[in-house]
Amino acid sequence: MTDAQPIRLLIAALGGEGGGVLAGWISEAAAAAGLSISRTSIPGVAQRTGATTYYIEMVRATGSAVPILGLNPAPGEVDILLATELLEAARMVQAGFVTPARTLVIAADRRVYATDEKVAMADGRAGKEGLSAALARFSKRLVLADLAAVAAASQSQLNAVVLGVLAGVQALPIGAATFRATIRAEGKAVDANLRGFEAGLKVAEAGAWPAPRPGPYSAPHPAPYSAPHPAPLPTDAREEGMNAELARFPPEARAVLREAVARLTDYQSAAYAARYLARVQRVAGEPGADGAFVRELARHLAVRMSVEDVIRVAQLKLRDARLARVAREARARQGDIVDITEYMKPGPEEVLGLLPPGPARWALQRVRHDRSWPLKVRTTRLSGFLRLRLLAGLRVWRPRTLRFAEEEAWAERWLGLVQRALAVDPAAAREVVATAALVRGYADTYKRGLANWTRIAEAVVEPGLSGALPRAHFADAVLQARLAAVKDPDGEALAATIAAITRIAAPETLAAE
Repeated sequence: MTDAQPIRLLIAALGGEGGGVLAGWISEAAAAAGLSISRTSIPGVAQRTGATTYYIEMVRATGSAVPILGLNPAPGEVDILLATELLEAARMVQAGFVTPARTLVIAADRRVYATDEKVAMADGRAGKEGLSAALARFSKRLVLADLAAVAAASQSQLNAVVLGVLAGVQALPIGAATFRATIRAEGKAVDANLRGFEAGLKVAEAGAWPAPRPGPYSAPHPAPYSAPHPAPLPTDAREEGMNAELARFPPEARAVLREAVARLTDYQSAAYAARYLARVQRVAGEPGADGAFVRELARHLAVRMSVEDVIRVAQLKLRDARLARVAREARARQGDIVDITEYMKPGPEEVLGLLPPGPARWALQRVRHDRSWPLKVRTTRLSGFLRLRLLAGLRVWRPRTLRFAEEEAWAERWLGLVQRALAVDPAAAREVVATAALVRGYADTYKRGLANWTRIAEAVVEPGLSGALPRAHFADAVLQARLAAVKDPDGEALAATIAAITRIAAPETLAAE
């Protein structure tokens, strides 16, 4: 950079993360270093519903003329991008602000899921691998590290760590001492912010950040199945027995199966986990079921067999690990009293689903389905704890409930379709496996997902299995139907897709007749 050429810096942050404070530190330090600056803030809101960006231009003025600086970033002309979250950094790449010819990217290697990712009917998460690869491909220099973990270890805030990394890579004509003086001059949480700054400085000086392999942007991959609270398997004879049991399955699927067994044992019982393994084994022995196929089937089946009914919700809310996490997020100090209130709103399906199938169906026919029972349960008080503890104790009753019976019936139907599809077209069978992701959540989300899955099973999968749909179109038809259901949970896009698939099948049917 020459003195006449401004340095252009863009900050992409999440609402409430201190992006404005970070921009203020940089601006004040630049002014203290004798630079002319311009700063524009576009604050968003919390919960990932708006962009939160800050743009700074700085230049060392020469002569008597006042430099003219820009107020907004221009694509292809950003020198430094600071991002506190991986997807936010990738959005700046998509907008054209990050270029291989000039942009230094400093980003926190973490994901905070956006609203669209959470409400998607299937796994709507953007994969970290693809996001990291995009940053590596389009940046001139990339500093990508788990800066959130660095902040936690130093008991500071993420924005202070990012500032330290920026100072450490020496991309600005501002010394570390000037940044320290700026933090002190602000007078807020000085000790904590200085700890974070020094920690970030060490990250930059050590150069110990992960370097993602550059490559084209890859499609998101579902994360491997992971039990949030796996029951530890003892390293004794039972462990040896488990290893022997898993040896019957392809190596690619064993990690998923091990986690699934732990989860399902915790969810219900060891016998229930054994039923799960038997179901997977039933399909694993079929021709065309390779390791990757078995792994995906095992992952989806484990999720469906551990559906979060009201019993499971109670189990999870009572976990010691969850209470500790809430206390940590509330920044409670040693000796502080943390009071937790759980807000729940179960509907008729959730409540009456705890009854045996016969009485439950009778009651559901006689109750308004738009009703719900809002509850506020203070789990840190004895009464609230006992209420949830009683509900969690119904685990032994779960196999007698309507919800359990419905899930078992669905699992058997899905597995049957998978086995039949394997015999016709393994590629189509893979797509049938993937349709399981449509059935998720609870209440209206669950009902919409189940309705869409049923429509695909009846209008696409069954015609493909019977030969009414040409085999050449079978796999793609299931894929397109699934994508349509994900795109539009209300079913309009799915209806149009099924109509198009039906038109493909009609000539084949007429010819057969």
